[in-house]
Amino acid sequence: MDERDVERILRRDYPENVDEVREAILRLSVIEKTRVVLACLKLGSGSIEKLRYQFHEAPGYYRDLLGHAETPGYMKRWSRWERLSAEERQSIEEEDRRQYEEWLRR
Repeated sequence: MDERDVERILRRDYPENVDEVREAILRLSVIEKTRVVLACLKLGSGSIEKLRYQFHEAPGYYRDLLGHAETPGYMKRWSRWERLSAEERQSIEEEDRRQYEEWLRR
């Protein structure tokens, strides 16, 4: 994942708002910026309003953003993760990886 992915997804999912989103990305100050920006783009689901909210929340909640974007299956089950079987955990982890890669590469 790199800036080329960010630019490609930005043009794919937010074609009407490329300049606004680029400016928001430049202003964003977070650790693991590329990952966080990709998480915001994914969670925005093509809606500029949702994306604005994600960028607003990112500095204080970037770990949550990463979790919900990259591992939504885990995030839904985190409180009972240890009670799941190894097979169930593996299946969820594989599905999380698959869905993120599918979104990233479409």
